Amino acid sequence: MMKRKYIFLMPLVALLLFGSCDSYLDVLPSTEKEKGEMFSTQDGYRSVLIGAYIRMKQTSLYGQEMVCGTVESLAQHWTYTDGSVGEYLHTYDYKASAVENATAAIFNNLYKVVADVNGLLAVIDNNGGVLDTKNYNIIKGEALAIRAFCHFDVLRLFGPMPGNVPSGKVLPYVTVVGTLPNDHLTFSDFMTRLLADISEAEVCLAKSDPVLESSMEKLNSASPDGDSFFQSRQTRMNYYSVCALAARVHLWNGDKAKALEYARKVIDAKTPEGTPMFRLGTRDDCQRGDNTFSCEHVFDIKVNDIASTIGSGRSYYFDQKEMTSRLYEKGTSDIRFVNMWEEVYLGYFNRPFYFLKYVQNDKMPSMAKNVIPMLRLAEMYLIAMECCPLAEAQTYYDTFCTSRDVAPVSLDSDDTLKKTLMSEYNKEFYGEGQAFYAYKRLGVSDILWAGVPGTVDTYVVPLPKQESVYTE
Repeated sequence: MMKRKYIFLMPLVALLLFGSCDSYLDVLPSTEKEKGEMFSTQDGYRSVLIGAYIRMKQTSLYGQEMVCGTVESLAQHWTYTDGSVGEYLHTYDYKASAVENATAAIFNNLYKVVADVNGLLAVIDNNGGVLDTKNYNIIKGEALAIRAFCHFDVLRLFGPMPGNVPSGKVLPYVTVVGTLPNDHLTFSDFMTRLLADISEAEVCLAKSDPVLESSMEKLNSASPDGDSFFQSRQTRMNYYSVCALAARVHLWNGDKAKALEYARKVIDAKTPEGTPMFRLGTRDDCQRGDNTFSCEHVFDIKVNDIASTIGSGRSYYFDQKEMTSRLYEKGTSDIRFVNMWEEVYLGYFNRPFYFLKYVQNDKMPSMAKNVIPMLRLAEMYLIAMECCPLAEAQTYYDTFCTSRDVAPVSLDSDDTLKKTLMSEYNKEFYGEGQAFYAYKRLGVSDILWAGVPGTVDTYVVPLPKQESVYTE
């Protein structure tokens, strides 16, 4: 039914006035403010925006379930114990109450983030001179981008397979704050609104984003004009993350030309000095413990308790033989295998193979600590491969494989390309929540490690019970 009552959230005022961007992204809102008071100051607008990012970091969303929890279980990436929610997810038993609760929490909390930014967007164009041009463009651009980002993940999880779109209504695209039910839209109308938000966000951020006049690295250590709000652009929806999201969305919508255009904007992005804005991660990054390749992060979130939620990797494992026989070649030098997995001897017949991508250590650069990638350069390479003619796709793939220290296969047919892409989505985004969506978008019938085929019933997560009536 999507009834929503908006609550304005205000992080600690002292953090907004005196703390760094990282500091006020690391705490939870502590008080509520009425609409008039909240939007009477620049800090009020900033606070509502930051509150939306904070909500995104909940364990029910991108702090766990959307990257290392529910969505990864759907991709068959984790083992499970009997009777656990993981067991039901492994068999795509969406009627199990534990699964219904988990997916409903994701659905509801994504729309709560949307409600956060909708309250801001409802008043920002009539802010009475509270915001200067730079703050207006940054805040509005990021709010629109957050709204698009969350709606798209609702679509990817609960919406139809791109190759099997029904004629009826699918999901609500919520742009207003209120208590009345929001109408569900057709897939086409939903995509129209989604792409409109992305386009407007791109326009706003192209005018004022500091990243267009600096570099991610510099902005991680310095505040332009001494204002910490414009620092650490990787942890916010910056101009390039909007481009990356556009590439992801256009690919889902079947517009490969547009997807390629936006993927190239990220791949080819340069700093004012002419150096690459982003670079592919290498073995050297792994040796510093930077297994998420922070040099690739176009957008990430910072989760200070990552060690207690997903950082240890000790809960998620496959047998090493199973991993090498189905996903990696025996004896591979692939840095994603060598550095991100560890066989632990617990007994002769008990040698679990642990996932180490999020394990923290003192050698890591500061920008790599306690972060979960949301959008990465690697994905832009895979999107470019999928959207190019095969000869050009091979060039992108060769560059990608060089960074991962593996020999590329020859992309001699569309079938080989599809199989290669799916293999890379599994290897590259293990623990990042992207493989299931790739399976769904490509319509893969034989999901690796799954005991059931990939079908519409497998890939389309049912809406929460209170929502299903509104698709009719």
